[in-house]
Amino acid sequence: MKKLLKQNGFILTAAFFFSVSTLIGCGSGNDLQSQVSGTWQRIQGEGTVEINLEKMPYSLKFNDKLYSVTIEEIDKEKNNVYLQVETTAGQKEDWTLHQVWDDNGSSFKIAFTHNGTKEILGSKIHT
Repeated sequence: MKKLLKQNGFILTAAFFFSVSTLIGCGSGNDLQSQVSGTWQRIQGEGTVEINLEKMPYSLKFNDKLYSVTIEEIDKEKNNVYLQVETTAGQKEDWTLHQVWDDNGSSFKIAFTHNGTKEILGSKIHT
């Protein structure tokens, strides 16, 4: 009987810690699509890129064009957001946003891959 109670206590404790860690990891401030959303300064080329992955309808604006976006996958382990974008010609293209963290882990840039081109988005101007 004591062995059964110890097992049940262990299982309940493990379940509790798993639940708490899941809740902490899933906080709205920590999700990848919120972190990459906002207006970003382009390092190569002029202007900014506006990313909206927080509120429907999702969109991405750069080169003065607004694109409709669907999130295909969010890979938290690789810090990637995979998007399907409808171009102005009505075609679907796969684009990627990848977080590139600095050495001390306090800030990041975005490697933005689109149309076979990769560019770096530098500092976030605002959300």
